Amino acid sequence: MLQKISSLIVTVLLITGCVAPQTRAPATNNDATNAEARKQQILVVEDYMTNYKKLQNVSSRIITSGVDHCGDKTAGYYGFHYWNQDSFQSTWKEITKSQYDLDEKFKILHISEKSPAEKAALKEGDVIVSINQWLVPIGKDANKQLAQKLAEQARGLSPVEIAVLREGAEHKISITPVKSCDFQVHLASDDTKNAYADGKNIVVYKGMMDFFRTDEEMALVVSHELAHNAMQHIDAKKKNATAGSILGLILDIAAATAGVNTNGDFSRMGAGIAGNAYSVEFEQEADYVGLYIMQKAGFNIDNAAGFWRRMAVNNAQAITIKSSHPTTPERFVAIEETVKEIKGKIEKGVALNPELKK
Repeated sequence: MLQKISSLIVTVLLITGCVAPQTRAPATNNDATNAEARKQQILVVEDYMTNYKKLQNVSSRIITSGVDHCGDKTAGYYGFHYWNQDSFQSTWKEITKSQYDLDEKFKILHISEKSPAEKAALKEGDVIVSINQWLVPIGKDANKQLAQKLAEQARGLSPVEIAVLREGAEHKISITPVKSCDFQVHLASDDTKNAYADGKNIVVYKGMMDFFRTDEEMALVVSHELAHNAMQHIDAKKKNATAGSILGLILDIAAATAGVNTNGDFSRMGAGIAGNAYSVEFEQEADYVGLYIMQKAGFNIDNAAGFWRRMAVNNAQAITIKSSHPTTPERFVAIEETVKEIKGKIEKGVALNPELKK
């Protein structure tokens, strides 16, 4: 109790000894503040939606054009995206539900440009009723079931009949999927200037979307991340980490035999070192292969290297410090050379395939 009283006295003395503002600021009304908070939340959601659609329009071209590099990691692609009242994080759930009139049913959110869905005249706002006469469920796991059914029906690249509700009337639309790389592209709401691939997905952060000035810059990054997945870099890193862990385990056992308990330090150290082996080289390969994918997708690669000058201005340490990535000057020069290589092949009519090691 004495300690609490002492703290209170110190606080009062500090406040009374501080200099207060001299002007009389207007009082704020809680209702007005809450109303403004809601408006700002709506603006955040609308901005996210705008960037999401931009990302999917660019990614659609890349995942379909890069299919030759994806081996058996391919799937049928429709080119539409859907959502319902449970599709977003809790802080956005009420806003998205009310602003876009969402319920348990799945509504078409976006149609990628020049996709099979656009050619079939599917429309944003259409409510999905059935897939080849399979009624779309609602409730728990409905999203997972719908995704599985769409994937199953697209495997043969045969026409898929999708029944939708549009302005109260049911329409039956036939969409013929095309072959694409089987990697989902997601937009994360974080303001970090970053993007990554995990072997199954490609994630671009909102902060990176704000940094892009052109669709070509966006295509450069998405193609780079697709190349990581297509060249199986994540699997390679995991295998390297496992090998390093095994070698470290041998050292841990040897130390234990000598009476020293390492607590598995050598195993962890071996996994970390081996897992990061060739990280720079994998990034260089993703830059190289990604530029071929970008060209095949029909994007202009002439100014691709300039992106890394802008990144250097944003992060000057990357000019000289090499960690898991090449320096920005190295990336700039390598991309310039790759552009020359690709342009030379186009002039000669040679197939646009990356050069493999002999």
